[in-house]
Amino acid sequence: MSLLDTRNGFGLLTRKPLPLREHRRVSVDRTETGAIVIEQATVGDLSEVNAMHRRCSPASRRARYHQSRESLKPGEWRTLCGHGTGWTWLARQAANDGRVLGMVSVLPYSDRSSWDLSILIDDAWQGRRLGTIMARHAVASTQAAGVDSLEALVERDNVRSLRLLRRLGAAIRFSDASTAEAHIRLHQSTVTFAPTLALNGEMQH
Repeated sequence: MSLLDTRNGFGLLTRKPLPLREHRRVSVDRTETGAIVIEQATVGDLSEVNAMHRRCSPASRRARYHQSRESLKPGEWRTLCGHGTGWTWLARQAANDGRVLGMVSVLPYSDRSSWDLSILIDDAWQGRRLGTIMARHAVASTQAAGVDSLEALVERDNVRSLRLLRRLGAAIRFSDASTAEAHIRLHQSTVTFAPTLALNGEMQH
């Protein structure tokens, strides 16, 4: 799911930097997922991210990009990795740091206080609440950085994404026969991601 139309690249982004106050690497251990590590993406992760894209079905990729693209270009990935433009987090199994299971990104728009929220989960890991776990981390981190709101654009028949967004407190508006717009006001959000244990000098959740 994403509000950003990537057919023209990521050219709508502002360069205003914001601090990332949440921990860059966290661990989650849930019944549905087992032990998962969520960490901030780097430029060097592109090959594994594109490998996950190729494992995803065309329908999953269309839900994320509004087109069935099999990979990200290096310039697009650098934008998604930050450099003052936003952040992306990746999920991996704690016992296997190579294979990317999912990604969640938040990206700003020019002259807007609302940011885009987008998620892509490996097909084999859908339905196991990994998307919810990653989205909650992204919302809590963006909220801590002072962003006012997040938005996402999804297809009306994408029941799973709409259910996830409602769990995050999103207001849903059906803009046309095929599209739903979701808006999360972060100053009203109750989404939390509380730290518990230390992990490699940072925090485990």
